[in-house]
Amino acid sequence: MAIDPEVIPPHSFMGRNSVRRLPKWLIFGTGGLGVLFIVHLVKSLLPLLSMGLLLAFIFNQAKKTA
Repeated sequence: MAIDPEVIPPHSFMGRNSVRRLPKWLIFGTGGLGVLFIVHLVKSLLPLLSMGLLLAFIFNQAKKTA
């Protein structure tokens, strides 16, 4: 059952919530872009982090033998 916004006064709580302020496509589009940004960030930072840990391990092993 749909709420008719003309029946509920716009200054009431139910009147403010009866009409959406943002369209669904905008919410889903922003969520999709956010997911793409996080995936890009993980793909760029994960190799740098793993290389740094590998170099730290190599330098640690080099210090033990010297």
